[in-house]
Amino acid sequence: MATARPVAVGVLLLTALLLPTWGVEARTAILKAGEGWKLEVDGQPYVAKGVTFSGTGGPANFDKDCEQLKTLGVNTLRTWGTGDETAALLDAAHKHGLRVLLGLWLRPGRPGMENDDAFDYVRDAKGREAQLQATLAQVRRFKDHPAVLAWGVGNEVILNSPDDPSKVAYARFLEKVVRAVKKADPAHPVLSVDAWTLGIPFWEKYVPSLDAYGLNVYGRGIHALSDAVKQAGGRKPWFITEFGAQGEWEAPKDARGVPQEPGDREKYDVIVDGWRNALAPHVQAGRCLGLFVFNYSAALDHTGLWLGMLSGTSTRPAWHAVREAYTGVKPAPELPVPVRLEVRGLEKDWATVAFDVTSATPLDVSFAYNFRGASARAERDRVTMLESRKGTTPGTWRVRLPVVTGAIKLYGLAKDGAGNLVAATTSVSAPATP
Repeated sequence: MATARPVAVGVLLLTALLLPTWGVEARTAILKAGEGWKLEVDGQPYVAKGVTFSGTGGPANFDKDCEQLKTLGVNTLRTWGTGDETAALLDAAHKHGLRVLLGLWLRPGRPGMENDDAFDYVRDAKGREAQLQATLAQVRRFKDHPAVLAWGVGNEVILNSPDDPSKVAYARFLEKVVRAVKKADPAHPVLSVDAWTLGIPFWEKYVPSLDAYGLNVYGRGIHALSDAVKQAGGRKPWFITEFGAQGEWEAPKDARGVPQEPGDREKYDVIVDGWRNALAPHVQAGRCLGLFVFNYSAALDHTGLWLGMLSGTSTRPAWHAVREAYTGVKPAPELPVPVRLEVRGLEKDWATVAFDVTSATPLDVSFAYNFRGASARAERDRVTMLESRKGTTPGTWRVRLPVVTGAIKLYGLAKDGAGNLVAATTSVSAPATP
């Protein structure tokens, strides 16, 4: 009707004023190529050389973050979800020529992940619909941004589902989400993310609309991944959506029951070896479309020290490993190398600690602890600095231990003048009473 036209035009004009204007979107495609696949952006070949992204201080730092990552050879970031900071991150990424695998968060099926959340995919139909509509709202909001590479729907939900009926219910719902996302945005591929190859049998049977798999893999097992994908029935290309040194969940425990953290040299080597040797043949063959090293963050906490690229303003070995993997550039000067961290004796709440580090330059040495036996998640993750003083013999320190019940992880930290921070770990039973 003629009377409806002015109203429609007015609505369209108002909508245009409210929506961001980013210009022409970048079109991403995953195409069959011989026996493999190829990833293209605007018709040009593309391999994701990425990191997962938490940032160093929010939107105010995004420009600097993206500029620094560009110098490491990074071309792609991965997020787990969207929120108030997403537009600023996409803008900063675009400014520096980076793309973003933009996460669309779906709730886990049991406690254990962020905030110990849990969702019942079998019974909660109303909640499923709410998640679908919230997801589509984010897709419509960001789909035209030129920094968007693809969508990553869900993260380790199959891993964090309590039983097979829950996994199947989630997978069926995931297919509904994927189809809706692709209808809303046909210009970007859609993948889903889970641990190792656990998701593949469910994706293959219940989620045929996926364009690719996202696989979170840690440690030297990455060399066995391609065969594991085949054994799981995988028929699509894959990204390594998280990668780093062997994680706490699979590390052997010491005599006190504390998981043994890999040394910094191993953390460095596994990243370079993983990209150059484990993945390179599969990138060439068109099975692997890219890698995301975990994690670009400045958090000085348990996960940050184990797997992070930064600790505060200090660079960790993973920072330099990412650069060598993607560009071939080695650290200069060479990184300090922790040789030994050993508790030699206890006297009340003080420990005598030997800490040896090979370094060409003077080091600032400090000590910290983590208590994984704490009841609260925040306390379990916290790393707390300890009072220390030099010992009576070279290479030894006196370190005041915390008053907790049970074994703690003790960190020896050494920082050089170039801002590189290296760490060694051991465990000790802290005094239970003052």
